[in-house]
Amino acid sequence: MSVVAAIDIGNTRAKFGLIGCPALGATGEVTATVLDHGLQLAECLQQWWHQTAASRVQSVVIAGSDPDCRDQLLTNWPAAIPAPLVVRSGTQIPVKADVDFPDKVGIDRLLNAFAAQFLIQQDQSAIVVDSGTATTVDLITPGPVFRGGSILPGLRLSARALHDYTARLPLLDVDESLIQLPVVPGRNTQDAILAGLFLGQLGSVRELVHRLEQATQQSAPTGGRPALIISGGGGRQLASHLPGAQFVDSLALHGLGWLAHQLQAQRGTYGSG
Repeated sequence: MSVVAAIDIGNTRAKFGLIGCPALGATGEVTATVLDHGLQLAECLQQWWHQTAASRVQSVVIAGSDPDCRDQLLTNWPAAIPAPLVVRSGTQIPVKADVDFPDKVGIDRLLNAFAAQFLIQQDQSAIVVDSGTATTVDLITPGPVFRGGSILPGLRLSARALHDYTARLPLLDVDESLIQLPVVPGRNTQDAILAGLFLGQLGSVRELVHRLEQATQQSAPTGGRPALIISGGGGRQLASHLPGAQFVDSLALHGLGWLAHQLQAQRGTYGSG
């Protein structure tokens, strides 16, 4: 099976994944490694490549919302890894951005929109929730067309803000703490913070999803209810409390890999960009 090595450089993490062809199934064959940013990113990539990808991959693609870190990695690109296709701007992604300033839409949001089309019916719309450093709630209509959405602080960013801008509130590791639904009312500082962070995030996402569903129904009353796709580091917890939601780990990484597959099919091959 054709496999692409996809590398997504986010605001706080870099993700490496093996992405199968979407024509062979929506999930394909995916293994993703999440690494903290740092000067050793090229070394981590090389180690991951030799341990996981070298024997299975012929092509590599890279993008990211942190262009400085992306370019630093490209400058120190390991010689043993094939030169990658570099997705530097949204114009390389076949998604129409029907918003006021299309060139300002983040690559990660456009990759999410591109990936969503492989997970839904051809004439179906989708609402994509990506819970990362920031949480985005976006509407995608058939095409695919990115219609805009909402941006709010993610769980980890909110936890950091509470710690940094108050005198005594502790910094909580929400990735580990939010395995279970927080206790309400919180009977200690930690439980009170967890309840506020998670249920506040969940309530915001629910309201935004509801309003997008209403907007979709008004503009296309016969189009049916949009699919709800959840991704991101905090997405798994959110999805378990949103009926009908489909959780996809690292949706933008899937979109990046599937974009590379599409370009390969169109061109036969590709080089660095």
